[in-house]
Amino acid sequence: MPKPSRRAVKLAAAVLLLAPAFTAAALLMALATPAPLGFWERVGRPFGQALDLGPVDFATLTPPPGTALICPADICPAASQAIPSPVFTISAERLATKLRRYALGEVGVEEAPADEPGRLRFVHRSLLLRLPEVIDARIVARSSGAASVALYARPVIGALDFGASRARMERWMEALSR
Repeated sequence: MPKPSRRAVKLAAAVLLLAPAFTAAALLMALATPAPLGFWERVGRPFGQALDLGPVDFATLTPPPGTALICPADICPAASQAIPSPVFTISAERLATKLRRYALGEVGVEEAPADEPGRLRFVHRSLLLRLPEVIDARIVARSSGAASVALYARPVIGALDFGASRARMERWMEALSR
């Protein structure tokens, strides 16, 4: 095997030393400029991804990893790992209004059409990359004017959010409890 020339060794060393710097610079530039609205929907469409992930059947839902579910046990009997949802001492209509007001007050959240009465749907977009996440809510009227809510958050693109969906759902539940 012939010995590499001195010039080839220097070129290889320069590439190995500068590649991480160029990669870091490109990543910083990408993070400094948020993705435009609709970018991920256009990117995801060729791969069969759509922003509307379809209605959620809370009764049969078994959430996969990377999603977050807060739900009363009687509404989500198949979801053993769901965080239990409390019963609120306000009407279902008032709970829906409170949830809508709080959710739309968060940065990056917009309301999407829901599939039936008693349901709400939101789309949350991450701050920098604008990755969409669909959040479905079902408001359930209880006896004596009380109500419960089931919340299910799932990403449209990807599967890992490092617990951000769960933290958001817990924050929303805490706000509803006040």
